[in-house]
Amino acid sequence: MKNNFKDRYDLNYKVNPNDNCVKYVKAFNDKKFNDYLYDDPCVKSDYCDSLISVIFNSNNIESSYNCIEKFIKKSKHPDKLQFCIKIDNDNDKFVDEFLKKLSPLKTNLLILSSPKGRGYIDLWQWVNFLFKVSSKKSYFVMNISDEMTVNENNWDVKLNKYKFYEKDELFRLRTSVYKNRNYSNIEECGYAPDTTAIYTKKYLLIQEDFSPCFGPDNGQQFVSFYLSKLNYPRHYQFSRDYVINDISFGGQGTNMGLSEEKLYERQLINYLLWCNMFKLKFQEEYFLRARKIQLEIIKKNSHIAKLIHKQYSKVFIVIFKSKKAYYRDRDNKIYLSYKINKIKYFIQGFKNIDFFKFQTSYDMPLLVGIIWHILLKYLKIHPKKITSHIKRDNKKSLIYNKLKNIWNFLNKKTYISDKLNFILPIKYMLLALKFLDIKGFVLFCIYYTFYLFFIFVSLVLKPQMIIFIIDDLYKRRTLSYLITSNSIDQSKTIMLKGD
Repeated sequence: MKNNFKDRYDLNYKVNPNDNCVKYVKAFNDKKFNDYLYDDPCVKSDYCDSLISVIFNSNNIESSYNCIEKFIKKSKHPDKLQFCIKIDNDNDKFVDEFLKKLSPLKTNLLILSSPKGRGYIDLWQWVNFLFKVSSKKSYFVMNISDEMTVNENNWDVKLNKYKFYEKDELFRLRTSVYKNRNYSNIEECGYAPDTTAIYTKKYLLIQEDFSPCFGPDNGQQFVSFYLSKLNYPRHYQFSRDYVINDISFGGQGTNMGLSEEKLYERQLINYLLWCNMFKLKFQEEYFLRARKIQLEIIKKNSHIAKLIHKQYSKVFIVIFKSKKAYYRDRDNKIYLSYKINKIKYFIQGFKNIDFFKFQTSYDMPLLVGIIWHILLKYLKIHPKKITSHIKRDNKKSLIYNKLKNIWNFLNKKTYISDKLNFILPIKYMLLALKFLDIKGFVLFCIYYTFYLFFIFVSLVLKPQMIIFIIDDLYKRRTLSYLITSNSIDQSKTIMLKGD
């Protein structure tokens, strides 16, 4: 049972796309699908004369049909569209009904049918697999959800005008609700990526796929971030992001229709995958991808005499032939590293473990965010799920009621818990003692020790902070205010941040 639990959340697990996978293909003028194996060549799909390949995962027949139908109705040339979809084949009847429902659609369709496996935690891998079997002739590629719709009529005609926007064909078009956002650190790329960016096929082919880990949109935002910083502080940027306003998409929310139990499980998995993205090995992989795009841009704009890739040192050596340099003939060497300083990155990562700050818009104390981090990442438990289980457990109801009474007492108008929270967070200590096991409580104590040390150092370096802390304890100054909240579409949540 323990091994099964471990395998359930193993983030190094690799899906085999050839395992009982069937590829169903239908051209825009076909009436039915033809079936192939995943690796089987197929002219109709491999060389489909399409403007864009639209990729998504789905197990909802109606959502998939409605999504594709709306894309078709809004387009002028549906025969230039290719939709690549991954579905589960654990139920043969479901596959038959899915194919039957989509067969009448007048567009190009490619469907991969495979076992569900571990489900949601591995869906990001299928975006890579779908990309690899999408049409080699597609100029653009896009990853969406089956709930999305395009807003503009003749959107494909508008998209066609962006072909060769850059002569080297290396760019992406930003269309999401975050399209105008500027990114100052890599954390933002994780929680607020451009979710509906449209990529040129070449932009992704240089990288080989969308992402080496979860998720496709987050991964590409990391690449874009590193690409924009490669030449800093020089005037020229290698950034290839272009905001467009004539194509937009609706239905960009997620987690719609999930039960409370499923939502907690989804949030847990999302957080594990989110933390995994920030591992040093993956960040260096994103950095490497940005370097590859940069090198391709350089090749198109200048003559490189020689390019050396030292993988062990994680550096590219670019040699330019120069006739005159420093009064003698010699080659100019430029070193382009994609190595990240481990110590600096570790310290930076330690500062960013506040769950609420980086995952939600809610105004919660740092310590609460740390407790959630420990529960989710190390114990694989959703905090809200713990509470709901205790409420249903009659054997623990007495303990739960006593704890609830203490909690209510601390929440009285005397604000005693808030005054003591800085020195000894009584409420959260109670939660830690009650709900965490020995390992979890030890981790909690370690984190809290570092938390107090951080506050102490801050007070020594910035004595003026004492004034703000006293003001917080006794005047209950609000650090931020939640104006509107949307649990489905985080971009619509408005949090007003105070000073």
